[in-house]
Amino acid sequence: MGTEHKPQDDGYYDDVLLDHNYDGIQEYDNPMPGWWTGIFVLTVVWAGVYVVGINTGAIPTYWDDLSSAQEDLDKVRAAHERTRPKIEITDASLLAMVKDEARLTEGKEVYARVCAACHGDVGQGLIGPNLTDDFWIHGGKPTQILHTVKVGVTEKGMPAWEAMLSEGEQVSVVAFVGSLHGTKPANAKEPQGERYVPDATPTAPDGDAPKGDAPEGAPTDPANPE
Repeated sequence: MGTEHKPQDDGYYDDVLLDHNYDGIQEYDNPMPGWWTGIFVLTVVWAGVYVVGINTGAIPTYWDDLSSAQEDLDKVRAAHERTRPKIEITDASLLAMVKDEARLTEGKEVYARVCAACHGDVGQGLIGPNLTDDFWIHGGKPTQILHTVKVGVTEKGMPAWEAMLSEGEQVSVVAFVGSLHGTKPANAKEPQGERYVPDATPTAPDGDAPKGDAPEGAPTDPANPE
């Protein structure tokens, strides 16, 4: 080994080569900087403190942080829900929304974004069924349509939109689908499912009967029952 290496009067060290050689590589016999040594010592000490703390509960774990963050998120959601007016979900209220221009505007935007690719831009049906006729695979009541939107039909490729759309967006798109009934678009897909004809109840809040064709055999003109 080299001789004892001491600093000069000015605090600096002479460049002294150590007497070992690794594949032609040599190194100077210079000590590590004090700041580097201090950080290394602190790291070793902190590692010991961390191991003890994480195993005794003094330091929160990842799962503790995750649980705390979820609680905070739930509180924010609850506070947000309290500030929003509650949406009444009934067949009558959903039928009434078909006349609500704000709902229809929002529903049209949502429909174009998430529904049109399968059901067509005007509800004529593509991969998914026609939404403009009287026939429904999973029920034609407004609340049944809303349920289908929420839970989807995964075996047929329709995702559950409940987690991806707000409640307002869900009811708005159902209102927009309701507005498509009877529009008879070009190239409409053939009927699928069972024919749904709204009965006398429920009715919309203003007393109007739900939109839909009259049952087969019923008079279509009150003035001419023939």
